[in-house]
Formats: sequence, C-alpha cells, structure tokens
Amino acid sequence: AIKKRDAISGLNRALQRYGSRHPVVGEAHYRLGLIHLFTGNYIEAMVQLEDALQIYMVALGNGHQDVSSTLVYIAFAQLALYRFDDARSSILRASRYRTNTLGPGHPEIASLLNNLAFVSFKLGDVQEADSIFQDALDIQRDAFVTEMNFLKTVSTVLCNIAYLHAKNGMFSKALVELEGSLEIRQDILCEDATALTDIHENMAHLMAISHLQKTAGDLDAITDEYILML
Repeated sequence: AIKKRDAISGLNRALQRYGSRHPVVGEAHYRLGLIHLFTGNYIEAMVQLEDALQIYMVALGNGHQDVSSTLVYIAFAQLALYRFDDARSSILRASRYRTNTLGPGHPEIASLLNNLAFVSFKLGDVQEADSIFQDALDIQRDAFVTEMNFLKTVSTVLCNIAYLHAKNGMFSKALVELEGSLEIRQDILCEDATALTDIHENMAHLMAISHLQKTAGDLDAITDEYILML
C-alpha cells in the first residue's frame, strides 16, 4: 500500500512538473502499472501501462526497449484476464518493433518469441508454440554468449520445449531438452543442488513415466528413486 501511494505521488509530481507527455511521466505510469500488475489489479495495470506506452511511443519511438517492455507487461495483464488473443497481439507488436530495430537474430527477439510461444500454448496451439520455442532456441544458439541472464533464458526455453514435448507424450525428447537445461544451470552457471531441485524432479518424473510404459509400478515411488539417482 505504501509503494502504491508513493507511486501515485510520484506520478502527480511528474505531471505537475513535466506535463502529461514527458518520458518521466511515462516512467511514472509504468511504475504504477507494475505495482497494480504484481498486486493482481490487472485492469488498472493496463490503464497505467497503456498511458506509459502512448507516451513512450511518441517520445522514444516504436523501436525503443521501453516500448517493448511495456507491451510485454500489458500482455501479462491481458493473459491474467484471459484475453489471450490480445496478449498475442501485444507481444507480436513488441517483437515487430524490436526486430525492426535490432534485426531478427538478436537475443532479445528470442526472449520475446519465448513469451509469444507461451501465449500460443495458452491459446491451445501446441504445434505453433513448439515451433516458436524452436525459433527462439535457434536465435539463442546462433548468438550464444556466456552472460548469465542470457544463459538462464536459454535454459528456460529448453524447459518450455520439454514441457510441450511431455504434453504430447514425447518423453524421450522432453528429457533431452531438460538435460540441456540442466547442463547449462549445473555446469556453466554452477547452480547448487538446491537450486536444481525443480529440474531434477521434472526429469525424474519423466523417467518414471517412461519406465511405467514398460512395466507396472507406483509413479511416485519410482519418481523418488530416480530423484536419488540424479
């Protein structure tokens, strides 16, 4: 509540000092919009983020990163409101603007494609989601760098692809993707065992399902056995 009051006060001060169309006012709308978004007030979040977007587009241009970030957060609010088609349109806009500025092979485009694939999955188009995830992964492989946040994004995309494969019953392919994600997090990012618990559990669960396709048994018990092996 205090952060919200501070954000509203900041917006009012910015409006008084700069007028309604200054980038500083856009930033104030943006901050207030994020507070609403992260506290579950999605409609008000969209109001503030749309105001920020209009200011940014005029003051900074369509290709600016602030425009892209705002569109992505608008998409998150739309997703929360089950407005999946609108969310897809927002992320497509962000991707189009940034592609025109950065080119199609930039790692940031891969991050946007990852979000787009998630929306496609929510819309029920698993095949399209898988294709977009693969496009994102191709960009990241071509632009491979050792920066930590970039590697975490690659790992996330691999997990998303694994999830889609698992949903389609392609457990061996899902395991390959999870193993790739684990390699990044364990061998390159050097995350400890506690941080890797989620991926170990997912891998063990898939291994147990594959095991049960060949013989009878208890899924939870077999999963626990594979967790101990990993």
